[in-house]
Amino acid sequence: MAVFKRKRKLLGAALGSGGAKGLAHLGALQAFEENGIRFDVLAGTSAGAITGALYAKGYSPADIAELLARVDYKQTLLSVLLERSAQPLHRLMDDVLGECAFSELQKPFAAVATDVSDGSEVVLREGNVARAVLASSAMPPFFKPVEIDGRRLADGAFSNAVPGDVARALGAGLVVGIALSPAEKYAEVAFETESGRKLVLRQEGVSSCDILLEPDLSAYTAMSVFDANTMFDIGYACAKEHMPQVERLLHARRAAAC
Repeated sequence: MAVFKRKRKLLGAALGSGGAKGLAHLGALQAFEENGIRFDVLAGTSAGAITGALYAKGYSPADIAELLARVDYKQTLLSVLLERSAQPLHRLMDDVLGECAFSELQKPFAAVATDVSDGSEVVLREGNVARAVLASSAMPPFFKPVEIDGRRLADGAFSNAVPGDVARALGAGLVVGIALSPAEKYAEVAFETESGRKLVLRQEGVSSCDILLEPDLSAYTAMSVFDANTMFDIGYACAKEHMPQVERLLHARRAAAC
């Protein structure tokens, strides 16, 4: 994996995949913000890419929650199913990200997608942010692959669901990962290429996290769009529970840097 040449940062977030369960990311980020902890770099996959992109653009967790609360989920889901395309979501992302390029974001950010030809991980770091986020979120069979630079890309959950290694490559010295499903689920992931070849993909990203938050979202699915408030609260409570551990590690890192 390429290492991005940036000044080394202190704190990175690796925001995992999970569809609607991504509302737990916002709850966790809100808890960190209330404790005066803000992330310097962000890497995200699928739902985590959506949250990470908006956070990197400068939206607060409360801002993002408010934006998502305005979404007509029934109409959006219907449009997605009818078009079998991420285009309805593209229009939604364009509303909040516009034509924003990665270079225009306030914080370093990367989105992770999967190449449908061979199952390889693709780290998106340049070009249009909204399109990268859509590629990272294009879960088959609901979405068609998104083409970027001649590669057909689908949901990054297959190749790197909790991209702790990507956050570290962005320059993070300390990485907090948030897994929306149990982390052991990502050790080996079944994937079928566009040509029909069946693969088992082994993921390394989650093992690169210094701290891993695993909010208990077992009662919810990637489609639980109407349980947003509850999942937000679960993410918030999980981050609060781990806050002393995060603060200890941050203090130790800062002390070592002096």
